Amino acid sequence: MHEPFNPTHAVRFELGRGRVSVDRTEPRLLLPADALLQLCTSAGPDGARDFGKRVGTELGRRVASRIAGSSSVAAMVEHLGGELALAGLGSLGIEVWGRVLVFTVKESPLGRDGATLLGSILEGAMQRALSRDAAVVAIDHTDGNMRFAAVSPQTALSLQGWLKSGVSWGDALSRLNGAP
Repeated sequence: MHEPFNPTHAVRFELGRGRVSVDRTEPRLLLPADALLQLCTSAGPDGARDFGKRVGTELGRRVASRIAGSSSVAAMVEHLGGELALAGLGSLGIEVWGRVLVFTVKESPLGRDGATLLGSILEGAMQRALSRDAAVVAIDHTDGNMRFAAVSPQTALSLQGWLKSGVSWGDALSRLNGAP
């Protein structure tokens, strides 16, 4: 059994010092989502992915420190969801499509334009929290909600190819589960 995510006193505002921190880590910034997206756009896709993985690695480090020894996907998702919420990135959920884990993110201020960044954050967090290579592929953006498939790096290439060729994300996930 794991400890549930507890955000009590997680974010600390030291107004006299002009400092914000999460879980007593180094200082954090509060900044507009559109400014972050503009910066990532200027950095290009590789720069945005690198930045996202770095952010995700930090989130995953905090998750791993709290769920050490637990192999529960539910524990990982609960704590990662809490970390995403503390960062202001949206509300995390999961869907299981056969053998494929799909992350859902609702109400992310990054929107469709931030799919690459948000996917990279999730990827970095999973890699750090679970100590395994994973790829996170954006598969859907509907009504302000985003879906990301968590797959192996090799599988990601197939999935991305199918999506680029016009295969619907549901059919692509079916293919990953062995359907013709």
